[in-house]
Amino acid sequence: MKDFFIKGLELIGISHNDAQLNKLLAFYEELSIWNKKTGFLKAEGRSLVVKHFFDSLAGAPLLSQMSFKTIADIGTGAGFPGIPLSIFFPDKQFTLVERSGKKTAFLNNCKLLFALDNIVIEELELENVRSIFDAVTFRAFRNFVEYYKAISAIVSPEGFFFSYKGRKTEIETEMRETGIKLFKIEKIDVPFLEEERHIVITKKENIV
Repeated sequence: MKDFFIKGLELIGISHNDAQLNKLLAFYEELSIWNKKTGFLKAEGRSLVVKHFFDSLAGAPLLSQMSFKTIADIGTGAGFPGIPLSIFFPDKQFTLVERSGKKTAFLNNCKLLFALDNIVIEELELENVRSIFDAVTFRAFRNFVEYYKAISAIVSPEGFFFSYKGRKTEIETEMRETGIKLFKIEKIDVPFLEEERHIVITKKENIV
């Protein structure tokens, strides 16, 4: 699996050191063990790596162009995209927000095992988050149309949304339903994944 991770990072365009690669591999191994017991994710082996690790990291080149110090991963689940991103942004503070106690137990275990010192784990509903962040990110969070105002409430005035989404046509429909008029849709290429994937970047100032 090590060579597969290296190939994926190369295709995304992410340079890495041995420590970063080892943390990714260790996280993958630990998740694979927990996943067999809990069924957190409906994928295993290379499929797990592609659909969750590579998908999360495919946004890293875009995120590196953004200005932020703190970022919240809302509805992080088993740690995506927060944990993979945190490994490659060691100077940024990641807060992983997850309402499931079983999943936060797993996340806290990983934080201690792999010295993920730049992450904080919060077992909370979105509506109970009180901190303010420079940015928020999410992949498979609940209905965006219903919750975007609650997400906006925890973003600083100069901050932004960094949303992982699928088909462009569906994104455009969703954004129209929210009433958000100014946003940027960026196509991302996820290694070994044929599905259409995009990042939607929305500045807080453009959210009504």
